Amino acid sequence: MINYFDFYEIPLKFNIDEKSLKVKFYKIAKENHPDFFINDENRYRQALSISATNNEAYKCLSDFYLRAAYILKLSDLIFDEKFSSDFLMDMMEINEAVEDLTIDNDYEKLKNLTSEIDKLNENNFTELSSLTGIADNAEKPDEKLLKQINETLQKHKYILRLKETLANIAPH
Repeated sequence: MINYFDFYEIPLKFNIDEKSLKVKFYKIAKENHPDFFINDENRYRQALSISATNNEAYKCLSDFYLRAAYILKLSDLIFDEKFSSDFLMDMMEINEAVEDLTIDNDYEKLKNLTSEIDKLNENNFTELSSLTGIADNAEKPDEKLLKQINETLQKHKYILRLKETLANIAPH
C-alpha cells in the first residue's frame, strides 16, 4: 500500500498545509492526465494508476477526519472501540431524547437537542485539534496519545450519526 504522505512528499502530520497539498494534487493531475498518453499504452496505464492514487490520496488527506484516521491506520496499533462511561451515559440520554422526539415532534426540543449535539461536536473537535497538535509536535507520538486521538475520532463518528438522525426528524 502506498503511503499518501510519501506520494505527495509531505510530512506525516495530522495538521498539514492544505494549500500546498492542493497545489501538489493539481500538479500531479496535470502531469498524469491519461488523455496525454493515448498513443502509449504502457504510459497510459501508468497515468491511469497515478491519477487514481492521486484522487484517493487527495480525498483522504484533504479531510481532517479522514487524514487522522489514515494516520492511525498507518500506526499499526490495534485500538479498542470502548468509550468512557461518562460519554456513554451522555449518549444514552441523547438517544432517549431523540427517541422521544420521534414521538413528540416538538420543534423546541428538536432545536435544543440539535444545539446540544452541535456543542458536543464543537467540544470534540477542540479536543481532537489539541491532541493532534500535541502529536504533531512530538518526535514520535506515543501509543497512549494515539489511542486518545482514536477515541476522539470514534466519538466524532458517533456524534455525526446523531446529527444525521436528528436531520431526518421533521416536526409536523
